[in-house]
Amino acid sequence: MFEDAPGVPGVAFLATVGYDSTPRIHPFIPAVFDSRLWAFVIESPKQRDLDRSGAYAIHSRLGEHDESFSIAGSAVRRDGIDVRRRIAEVMPYDDIDEHHLLYEFALARALWTTWTTPTNPVYHRWTASTR
Repeated sequence: MFEDAPGVPGVAFLATVGYDSTPRIHPFIPAVFDSRLWAFVIESPKQRDLDRSGAYAIHSRLGEHDESFSIAGSAVRRDGIDVRRRIAEVMPYDDIDEHHLLYEFALARALWTTWTTPTNPVYHRWTASTR
């Protein structure tokens, strides 16, 4: 649900926590590559939030029949030249520069919501094991 088409990353919404503990939400474009979730983030409050605590939640746009998907966990900045190049190749934009920092988003939990009727949600939950 984070793709506009198979293999084409789409817009999702990134929630972070500000320095004063207030929530923030920002549109951004994550991409799945090598079974991991990545995004370039420009210099902004969300970048500072991720650097400070790493805590995040991501929510997809609504899918067919209002289904939704959200995940949460911890993000880590990745500065390696090779990984930046590989992730940049799968992004749907080509203006990535030194102001775009790369983050890897580790998943702690996920929630996929579908609907059997307009008033009856069905929740499908996943939580990472703590091995």
